[in-house]
Amino acid sequence: AKSVPVNTDYSAQIADNGMIKGINAADYITAPDYNSVSVSRADIEYADTKVDSDIQAILKENATLNKSEGVTAADGDKVNIDYTGTVDGEEFEGGSAKEYDLELGSGSFIDDFEDQIVGHSVGDVFAVQVTFPEDYKNNAALAGRDAVFVVTLNGVYTLPEFTDEFVQEHLSDHASTVEEYRQYLKDENYEKNLKDYIKNYITENTAITEYPSAYLKQLKGNYKASEYSYYEYMNSMYSSYYGYEPYSSFADYISQSYSITEEEYDESLTEKVAGDIKYTLFCQYVAEKEGITATLDDAREYYIAEGATGEDFDTQVKNYGTGYAVQQYLCEKVVEFISARASVN
Repeated sequence: AKSVPVNTDYSAQIADNGMIKGINAADYITAPDYNSVSVSRADIEYADTKVDSDIQAILKENATLNKSEGVTAADGDKVNIDYTGTVDGEEFEGGSAKEYDLELGSGSFIDDFEDQIVGHSVGDVFAVQVTFPEDYKNNAALAGRDAVFVVTLNGVYTLPEFTDEFVQEHLSDHASTVEEYRQYLKDENYEKNLKDYIKNYITENTAITEYPSAYLKQLKGNYKASEYSYYEYMNSMYSSYYGYEPYSSFADYISQSYSITEEEYDESLTEKVAGDIKYTLFCQYVAEKEGITATLDDAREYYIAEGATGEDFDTQVKNYGTGYAVQQYLCEKVVEFISARASVN
């Protein structure tokens, strides 16, 4: 009787206007004063180091493969290689590839493999010697075995310079110069960080006096549905690639993943969804108090303006239902309402 059934209906207890059905939010929470939220600017400003990191990621996305002889691979570089692996002189399944892109230092390959590429130049053909881990699960026959990979370094990806011309070619929707784009990143992330601060403030300072039982049951079932979906995905993936399923049942998955029983997992779900309940109850509380409303058409227009496509939004509605989609938008409106009144010092 205490078990939590999997529930994939994310709008079961949410009306089409985004409100939890049949409740008055003020009856279930003690809410903080949302008209006097004080925020330290240092907590929400986007630092220059983060701007630099974002720009570096953009440059990596636009890197070009340099096949010039003499170009040397360094730690952190993305390289293109051919490799053939052998154990006791015999090639093994899955140990060879052509024109494989690899970021050195990413830890994508087993220990020491990537380190031994560092310092080599384009055109070099060399041996990489490694030992497979004792607990190597991708191929149990290789566990603990020594292997040699003959590697050819085909090229090293070179990053472009971040110039006004680069911005105009690749980032013209946001800026036309380097300084304008840096300011764009600061402004965009300032607003995002302010909203995130407000959301954290809401969940940390809202107290639940009583859980709306039907909505609590829905959220617990939704959470378990997501976990169940991941369990099925892992079994399917392992079955496709390795020919076996790692979990005999969902209960086995829970036991292996969390070292608890499914019954104990079900009992923990109230705590897992408490933050979401606080947040949505608070949003409904403010919406009811301030007369903030939301519709599906408004939500669609908002998310398209934020960069989503109409197809993306329609897919979300199909998967999660109208109530859920509108509730997400209603909460965004509430956060914007509070953010506009926040005092940033």
